[in-house]
Amino acid sequence: MFRKILPARAPWAIVLLCMVWCIASSAQYTQGKEPAGKSAGGGALTAKTVKTGLFVISGGGGNSLLRLSGNGLILVDGNFPSDYEAILKLASRLSYSDQPIRILIDTDYHEDHTGNNAKFLAAGTQVIAHENVKQNLTDYNPPGGKPAPPTKTYDHDITLRLGGIEAQIIHFGNARTNGDSVVYFPNLKAVAVGDLFTPDTPDPDFSAGGSLVGWGPVLAEILKLDFDVAVPGTGPAITRADLEGFKSKIDTVVSRATMLVKKGVPKGELMANLKTDDLGWRFRFTGDRLDRFYAELSRTK
Repeated sequence: MFRKILPARAPWAIVLLCMVWCIASSAQYTQGKEPAGKSAGGGALTAKTVKTGLFVISGGGGNSLLRLSGNGLILVDGNFPSDYEAILKLASRLSYSDQPIRILIDTDYHEDHTGNNAKFLAAGTQVIAHENVKQNLTDYNPPGGKPAPPTKTYDHDITLRLGGIEAQIIHFGNARTNGDSVVYFPNLKAVAVGDLFTPDTPDPDFSAGGSLVGWGPVLAEILKLDFDVAVPGTGPAITRADLEGFKSKIDTVVSRATMLVKKGVPKGELMANLKTDDLGWRFRFTGDRLDRFYAELSRTK
């Protein structure tokens, strides 16, 4: 059969190379890995299947979560400005279509979430975020340029339906910031948690209403949702158990810090006395950040 499609004297090395390439390509898709794109900043963006019709696009500094629907695409977090074209190319490949990204959801105001707002708005995409994101963007001027504000905001929760797909956007309280959004896809039992989970030391943005004391209660509300996979703002997808473990560590830190304040440990000595090495975390609150942390601990006494 090969003789009918290859020259009689074709080198066997070429045949072998073609066979190896085909096997490698098949294996790549069998494992759920998708084609990579290239960001303008030079970093590679890669996509991986989370569940059927749901893909996490990683690289360039953060994650974007792409949800397919029968009437366009939903994107959670737009990443940095340099990644716009690469995201569009990956979205086209993953959806096997030229369907537009109709909705972009910002899970907070930082540039790795909002950096492409203006470009998506110019393309006709609706940008949705918590009302505090719009407020926090007022005086925010990151290196990539001032992000455009969302076109639609909400207070506590809002439900979207697009092409047979449902997405619930919920704000459970102050944690990383005062405008954190969780995006829940109930039919997939999947949730995007933005920076409410991090593989590193949690870093509340106190200047934007963030709260380490409030972080645990917010995670407790997320854990009431029926999900088995969560996608954070950076890093790989995590399980419910991972999120429970993260919450437990935050609760431990807050409990220890609260006890120190109750014992009368002065603000200037708090961080030196707060044990976190057994948790693998190291907090460096100083100045205004220390003032705010100490103040919220004092209110819990």
